[in-house]
This record gives sequence, C-alpha cells and structure tokens, in this order.
Amino acid sequence: MDTIFIYGVSDCPHCLRACADLMDNDVPYIFIEMDFAKEYRESIKQKFNWTTYPVIVRVKGKEEILIGGYEQLKESMK
Repeated sequence: MDTIFIYGVSDCPHCLRACADLMDNDVPYIFIEMDFAKEYRESIKQKFNWTTYPVIVRVKGKEEILIGGYEQLKESMK
C-alpha cells in the first residue's frame, strides 16, 4: 500500500488544503509538522529538491516518489 507523507508547517494554507483534499478523497496520509525543526525542514527541501511547502511524497515500499506541492497533488488526483 502507498503512503502519502506531507511535510509541512501548521499555518501553511497549502499544507492544510492538501490534508483536507486527501481527507475528502479518503486517501490516508501522514502529516509531518515541521514548525520547530528548521534544520530538518531544510534537509527535507534539499533531499527532494523542492523549495516550498508542502513537500508531498508518495512512499511505495522503500521507494520515495516526490509528488511536489499542493498544485502537483491536485493534478495527480484528477
């Protein structure tokens, strides 16, 4: 089973909208709140080569596949 991880911050409207859209579509996800983890936030941005939040990743087994941000998530759900 695939798992969606949303790396984000709690006051980000795009992060919250991504969570709401996944919930509305009954897609299980894990939200990783990074409000107080500046170094970790930067390491996630570097790891996935993504500069904005949220950073949305699909995990298939041991493979991590970058979806992107909120706009890319919306597009992938069509």
